[in-house]
Amino acid sequence: MARHINAQILDSGDLFPNLTLTLTNGASFELPRDFKHPYNVVLVNRGAWCPYCVAQLRGFQSGLAKLADAGVGIVSLSADPLAPAQAMMKEHGLEFPVAYGASLELIASSLGVYYEPKPAGMVPHFHSSGFVLGPGNRVLTAVYSSGAIGRLTWMDVLGFIQYVKSHG
Repeated sequence: MARHINAQILDSGDLFPNLTLTLTNGASFELPRDFKHPYNVVLVNRGAWCPYCVAQLRGFQSGLAKLADAGVGIVSLSADPLAPAQAMMKEHGLEFPVAYGASLELIASSLGVYYEPKPAGMVPHFHSSGFVLGPGNRVLTAVYSSGAIGRLTWMDVLGFIQYVKSHG
């Protein structure tokens, strides 16, 4: 059963919280300070072992050029240890920042995401969540899942950002 810390979920208009992540290359990534684009996507995923998460990340990689052309950056994070996160990046040619070893309690309390601290026969993990941020690091939309399915796709993000830009 998915757990949820009694944290406020992020909603449209909320300021995205400051978080420090460790990337697979060993660098720190300060959310949202280190974003380089006016629009950004934060993908919280279950881990390299999850086929749905890998499919989502591969999808975002396939749309990376179109997203970048629209001014959209991406960062992904999971509670995975370093080795599986690095292997997944290499195997699937992921070119956007991927963070590993994120604290279940910290991320859950900061973002309101669901998580599994002691799943039977599995590693501790988050459930998929996604956040689209606009200028000023304000949440434009948040997608939360309490299980394996239900997540952002790059095409939906691109269409949404195009809509937001055209409607001020």
